[in-house]
Amino acid sequence: MSFAPANQLATVPADVRGSVVLVVDDEPAWRTILETELHMLSYRPLLAIDGMEGISEAVEHDPDVAIIDLALPGLDGWRLLSELRMRGISIPTIFFSVYPMGRSETEHPEVVACVSKLRGTAGLYALLPIAIRTKKHRKRRPGSAPPASLPGP
Repeated sequence: MSFAPANQLATVPADVRGSVVLVVDDEPAWRTILETELHMLSYRPLLAIDGMEGISEAVEHDPDVAIIDLALPGLDGWRLLSELRMRGISIPTIFFSVYPMGRSETEHPEVVACVSKLRGTAGLYALLPIAIRTKKHRKRRPGSAPPASLPGP
């Protein structure tokens, strides 16, 4: 398990600082790492230990983005997304797991990316602004100005 580089703190865009990030992971160590680093990066983490708690947090707090482990007890990451969708909740999601993804990302339009825990957290955090802006763009009213374009690869 690795921590994000300290210089990444300065790279969090102002328009996404303070965004609410739902973390659903059954591993206490990963929840602690993600919570600590998200606070350091000026995000507001919400923690859930399983899919059912993730649903409760999503309903209560309307997070801007979700980081979800695929292999959760009871309700796995894919089923969690399906349950949220059935309740009319759409959250841009980044799957963060040690397990192979196995399903097409296009199966759920909410899935922004799938990131391996084996690669650490830096790549995960680089995707957060993109995912958060996706939700903000969906919430825009018709006729409002489009969001600033995202930087290319």
